[in-house]
Amino acid sequence: MKSSSRGKGRLAVAVAITAALLVPLATFGAPALARSGAAASEYQYRVTICHLTGSKKHPAHTITVGAPAVKAHLRHGDHLGPSTGTETSKPKKHHAETTMPVAPTTPGNGKDHGKGHKK
Repeated sequence: MKSSSRGKGRLAVAVAITAALLVPLATFGAPALARSGAAASEYQYRVTICHLTGSKKHPAHTITVGAPAVKAHLRHGDHLGPSTGTETSKPKKHHAETTMPVAPTTPGNGKDHGKGHKK
């Protein structure tokens, strides 16, 4: 009879250890798995857009992008749906060059290190 009570004790310990491991795994692992599935599904939706290239020879072509990229493409002139062949090249936007003012230099031997001391 001693062997059957020892077997029951081992079984109880095994069940307790299993429960102690499964509860934290279920608590912390389930939200992580749910987030990874949502992130993956975000990129499975592809959208067809007409991408304006800025080229005179080939002004546009049809591409498919992930749903999160659509807003950025629409902001710079692309449109939803395939290219129709009637698109024209968009003029290139030239950004104004920003120049930093240059401080005037004074002649010297270069050893004053900008401290204003003159010898």
